[in-house]
Amino acid sequence: MKPWLQLLKLRITAASTVTTVVGYVLARGRFDGPLVPVALGILLQACGAAALNQVQDAALDARMARTAQRPIPSGRIKRRSAAIYAASLLLAGTALLWTVSPAAAWLGLGAAAVYNLVYTPLKRVTPFAALPGALIGALPPVMGWVAAGGYLQDPSIHLVAFFFFLWQIPHFWLLLLFYAQDYAGGGLPSLLDRFDRAQVLRLTFLWIAAVSAAALLLPLSPMFDSPALAYVLAVAGVVLVWRAVALLRLAAPGVASGEALAPFRRACRLRFMEINTFALLVCVLLVTDALLVPGR
Repeated sequence: MKPWLQLLKLRITAASTVTTVVGYVLARGRFDGPLVPVALGILLQACGAAALNQVQDAALDARMARTAQRPIPSGRIKRRSAAIYAASLLLAGTALLWTVSPAAAWLGLGAAAVYNLVYTPLKRVTPFAALPGALIGALPPVMGWVAAGGYLQDPSIHLVAFFFFLWQIPHFWLLLLFYAQDYAGGGLPSLLDRFDRAQVLRLTFLWIAAVSAAALLLPLSPMFDSPALAYVLAVAGVVLVWRAVALLRLAAPGVASGEALAPFRRACRLRFMEINTFALLVCVLLVTDALLVPGR
């Protein structure tokens, strides 16, 4: 079963499910029974899209050391079998989600379309594919919100989606920068094709700062009520930006050169871990705040 599980990219799909739960709890104010089919349906949809992505990228994955041992390029699973598997998961997830919320099911299919029909082919031609691809991270909390009975037009969930939209961009770029040589070997365009390393580091720092600023907007919405949790969020945002200043140090003249590859990669990896931890903290604070005000 291991190769079939590897097709699902469970770390990524589990993250989508977590943010879906956040949106659901924000709208409902509690965990309840309908959350189970909602979370499971979206997980299945996300797993189907992830498996389909590996079908699309099989030839590309075979050219990169980091991905050459994935199930399809390594020959452990046939491409056609993986395609049937992916389609089955997408259909099962959509059908399950439809029983609770057709609107959420359509949004899930929209997220899969962005991932498989927009981001996946676009990343082969431009290093800026992360910009439209960031919609993938913005939609799951909206899906949970709508499935729980929230209005799609509500500005509160727009703020949450905006935060996760911004978060996806440095998340993508830091990963791409860390594996820049691998991606270049696979023929994928990189930010380093358009900018020098110092410019890329400064640009990434600005996006991390934007993520922190977007998080600070969340306590201003009607759905956030706890001043104590708002202060925790503010402090965490300041720490995130302070830690990201290390990217600017590497961008100083004489540092951001080919000889500084090791500290460059280390800084990218640490910032990647920190921005993901920050996103998880935002999820925890949003859910905690929603549970503190039952019946909202």
